[in-house]
Amino acid sequence: MRIALSAAGYAAVRARMPQAPASPHAHFYARQLARRIERLARLVPGASCLTQALALQWLLARAGHGCELLVGVRRDDTGRFAAHAWVACNDRIVLGAAGTRIEDFTTLAGVR
Repeated sequence: MRIALSAAGYAAVRARMPQAPASPHAHFYARQLARRIERLARLVPGASCLTQALALQWLLARAGHGCELLVGVRRDDTGRFAAHAWVACNDRIVLGAAGTRIEDFTTLAGVR
């Protein structure tokens, strides 16, 4: 996913993202995949929250489970701009909440 973002850009990656309808129990499967992605991200230098979120959304869509990728912004303690991406399935955050206070972020976009 990181290579695709670098080579083609976010808009091109989003345009090629498979679409899947929301399913009532998708968050169970999504959380399992999210744990694997989080473990793998520790081994890959520069695996950003956006890269992880897009990878999870792509894998879930390929398996027929819909989810929502959310992007939010806030000012950090030094006043600098900070952004974060996370994934929610059925209004439950499955990726991106560990070590981050999601409620501090103002959500800019949510993409299914």
